[in-house]
Amino acid sequence: MKEFSINKYLSVRLEKRETRLYICGQPFIICKFLLLNIPTTQVKNFDTIDSIDEAAEKVDNAVEEEMREIEIPPEVEFWGHCSNLQVWYEHGYDTRLIHSNIAFQVLKKLTEVGDPLARDVYKGEIIKRYENGSEKTKEYLRKAGFLRELHVDERLNLLLDKQNFNALMELSEQVIFDQNPLPTIESLLWCINIKQGKIIELDLSDLDLKTFPKAILKLKGLLILILSGNYLKTVPSEIRKLISLKELWIDSNEITYLPDSICEMVSIEEIWAGGNKIQDLPDDIGNLIHLKRLRLGSNEIRELPKSFYRLVSLENLSLPDNQIKRLSDSFCNLKSLQWLSLSNNNLKKIPESLINIKSLNYININQNPLIKKIKKSS
Repeated sequence: MKEFSINKYLSVRLEKRETRLYICGQPFIICKFLLLNIPTTQVKNFDTIDSIDEAAEKVDNAVEEEMREIEIPPEVEFWGHCSNLQVWYEHGYDTRLIHSNIAFQVLKKLTEVGDPLARDVYKGEIIKRYENGSEKTKEYLRKAGFLRELHVDERLNLLLDKQNFNALMELSEQVIFDQNPLPTIESLLWCINIKQGKIIELDLSDLDLKTFPKAILKLKGLLILILSGNYLKTVPSEIRKLISLKELWIDSNEITYLPDSICEMVSIEEIWAGGNKIQDLPDDIGNLIHLKRLRLGSNEIRELPKSFYRLVSLENLSLPDNQIKRLSDSFCNLKSLQWLSLSNNNLKKIPESLINIKSLNYININQNPLIKKIKKSS
């Protein structure tokens, strides 16, 4: 067995032809791959490389496999790892100098066992590499949970741009989980999905909200908004400001109407608004030309507006447990409709034109006082 000591906390041993890292005398991780060199033909501009991670990413898969297949004597590989780790330590555990998959695991453990240098640089390295690292490095830090090592405000400053950061801070004041604002902000982190510095999904379901939190309207990149299972009575007309929104979930609230401005949200594809007290739909709902899924079961809807039949992209329509008395012959204009539920309404007649919707493969009209049912042509 060969052993090389980096410092009082970190050492490297060659055991049974494998190089293993030891921390405080305890085995920690096996070093499996030594990056010997990167062919110049694989990297057009070395000046753009800031870390070993970025260098490795610029090597194509074929060359990487060739490098892995090179027969390196175990002792040579051992001394190569020793050299790399010694340089890493001498440069203050700069995580650009070894691959992040190893660097952050080792740095975290060194911090836990009391290495003062590791303790001093650990969080700073996470922040530095997330701010300046490649997308793969950022993804690794997120998925491996290293961002959770940071204080909540440090984490949010890394993840969000200024506008979304400020909006989330404001939202934390409007959605109270705890008298102390910090637990509220921590809780909100589990309710959001972030991409490229913007909050793209926000889930505030089952929080006993009585009013619509206005800070939501500042999240311009929001794609999915979930407010199910609260006590909301209205949706503000300013919701039209969410110009990128694709899914709106407001089911199981106490909403009595949808604002006319919702018809300006032409990017929306799904509206889930069942289990409310909605009586009428906006007159211009047909403007939602990209709407694919509309769930309005268990409301108090009596009729559908004329523009409704312009929803040419609508694929799934759920209207059970309402008070609808009639359907227009224009129903056949819903050319994309595949799934339709109209059970438990007050329909006495179903338009014959319904059978002309060739895409329709499911229909439920049970529990209606029908006088005449649809007869499919033979």
